[in-house]
Amino acid sequence: MLIDGRQLAADTTLEADICIVGTGMGAISTAHPLVRAGLDVLFIETGPMTASRRDPPSLRIESSGRPFGIATSRGLEVGGGTAFWHGVCAPLDDEHFLARPWIAHSGWAITRGDLDPWYAVALDFLCGGQDMPQDTAGHHGGMALGMGNMLASKAYRYRSPPFRGKPVLREWCRNGKARCVYNSTALQLRQRHGRTHALVVGSGAQRFEVRAKRFVIAAGALETPRLLLNSLGQHGMAQPPSWWLGRNLIDHPAGYLSQVTFRQPLAAKPKAHASAGKEDVQVFPGLMLKREFQQTHRLPNHAVFIRKGINRRPVPNKAVMSFLGVRGPRDIGLSHVASLVRHPYILWRIAHQKLPLGLRSHHGDLFFMTEQLPNPDSQVSLSGHERDRYGMPIARVHWQLCKQDIEMFTQYHELLMDGFRGHGDVSGCRADPMTGWRDTCASAAHHLGTARMATTPRHGVVDTDLKVFGFENVWVSDGSVFPTAGSVNPSLTICALGHRLGSHLTALR
Repeated sequence: MLIDGRQLAADTTLEADICIVGTGMGAISTAHPLVRAGLDVLFIETGPMTASRRDPPSLRIESSGRPFGIATSRGLEVGGGTAFWHGVCAPLDDEHFLARPWIAHSGWAITRGDLDPWYAVALDFLCGGQDMPQDTAGHHGGMALGMGNMLASKAYRYRSPPFRGKPVLREWCRNGKARCVYNSTALQLRQRHGRTHALVVGSGAQRFEVRAKRFVIAAGALETPRLLLNSLGQHGMAQPPSWWLGRNLIDHPAGYLSQVTFRQPLAAKPKAHASAGKEDVQVFPGLMLKREFQQTHRLPNHAVFIRKGINRRPVPNKAVMSFLGVRGPRDIGLSHVASLVRHPYILWRIAHQKLPLGLRSHHGDLFFMTEQLPNPDSQVSLSGHERDRYGMPIARVHWQLCKQDIEMFTQYHELLMDGFRGHGDVSGCRADPMTGWRDTCASAAHHLGTARMATTPRHGVVDTDLKVFGFENVWVSDGSVFPTAGSVNPSLTICALGHRLGSHLTALR
């Protein structure tokens, strides 16, 4: 059943086995095994069924740090972030789970081996689970072979069209397997004797309550800490369960920088294909740092992708990255139209991505997705002066890159360009100044880390089962549980963690 919360009578009380706050990747993935097991699942979604750029945002934030650089960084509608997810799937590398002595606060409380069975489940859920090549040929593979002590080629899967959570949720609701109350904002968890007994929800001009045996917060790394922080005090606990709550807001600073010119043209798109019914599953490569190289040079695990360039000119990075959160014509604003007029490169890039043009070019623009270092000073807290319509403090977002982020990327970029210059397939390189990166790199819309996983409250907010320390029956299932960001799109890992949590909760029934 799909329910517009604004139509509920004031002071309504809803009951369920499991209440899930959010409808994005973590929420849908956690619910999947629960729904299959026949449990009564109720979703609370702050957004409408479908959001429009012209609609006022369902939630506001107070930003005091570095701008994310994109207009749409949270999916505030039914389906959450899956509504504008690009569909790229790749697991975290083994080293992302390890404590790296040169990176403070690194290391996960679980291993890659713990998550491998769930990666298989997630890959089947999102991409159909076809056997695909684990590496791809072409310039990426050749570059990795020619720089063998530094780089390894990594396969990224992509399904077209990408997975969308909204149709799945609609089907569950239509078949009576779940309920979803939308246009409804989770305000506060109410505790009694250490156990959460109710969730207070605001919708329209009124409030209602949800009573459930267990609660799963899957509202994303900006709103999940806000809800938990707002749940302290009069109706909750006097102190946060962990000093880390809201801290460690990390992302994947991303963008274009520099160019490599090849002796032979980059012809076709470097992708492998497989059929998945009506969907097309593709694989494209990225270049990662080898573990030994990371250890020797004490670097994070950044990723670089070689994308066909139109000419020798630098990519208009800031303008290009502003399109990252665009889902379609409904998200196009005047600033985007102006960028299309000023920068023909953007139209060329869109055409190259969407159409089978087979264009040839010797120029390879370098697109970086970097691993931001864990940073307790980059955080989400409660605003001291701005409140929502229900009188609750809104999230104060202070995203920061530290000096070490820039220094380590500068070192990595210099080593990478030196490697390219010595490669036999390369005829020339253009190394752009680092000021361009500092000024224009943007969030990849991968908000992570603000409820990090750990073995104790001293080191994180949730345990290895994603249960919140200090809350007897509350779990978190979104990117906020990542202790470190890695440098791959996080959706596959969120989906794997969600299915793992859903199976755990099913076993508790």
